[in-house]
Amino acid sequence: MLRLGISSVTMDTIASQCGISKRTLYELFSDKRTLVRIILQHLYMQRNLKFSRAIKKSANRLEAILNIYFITREYVMNVSEVFVSDIERLYPEIQSECATREHKYVLELIRLIEEGQEEGVFRATDKVGIAAILFSLQMRQVKPNISQFPQGTSVFEVLDTSFINFVRGIASPAGLEIIDKALAEHNIEQ
Repeated sequence: MLRLGISSVTMDTIASQCGISKRTLYELFSDKRTLVRIILQHLYMQRNLKFSRAIKKSANRLEAILNIYFITREYVMNVSEVFVSDIERLYPEIQSECATREHKYVLELIRLIEEGQEEGVFRATDKVGIAAILFSLQMRQVKPNISQFPQGTSVFEVLDTSFINFVRGIASPAGLEIIDKALAEHNIEQ
């Protein structure tokens, strides 16, 4: 469903792939809307857990943000644009719930940057909120607008370029060294 979209996957197909009857599926989930909501809740819980682990294991807030980006990069690539547009078209109330969750991620990004300023890995600026919101908007627009980029440009290239420019723009000189090291470890071109 995440790769094919909601409209192209039937409850029959889901039941078959799960090895259960359609009736059992409907006993578990009253309709496709409920199933989609549960899937998204599960994905967000998984992602939150990975984010928490990334923050805890990081030496500083810049490293935490880098690790969170690498986790988010995987999620973005596993969800098709068709799935996202199906949610917007078919389930606007679920889209609204997703937007609320994404806003919480932006607030968390702002908090991490502010803490990173105290650590000295980010430049001191009072424009952190603006930068974080612009970055979030930019990231959401990559997949639906990939055709605007030169032919052969991958979504990864655009996401990475956007992220690198964002994080370099707010990093301190010490932070730039951390960024270079992390990108080299993940084989991401700079």
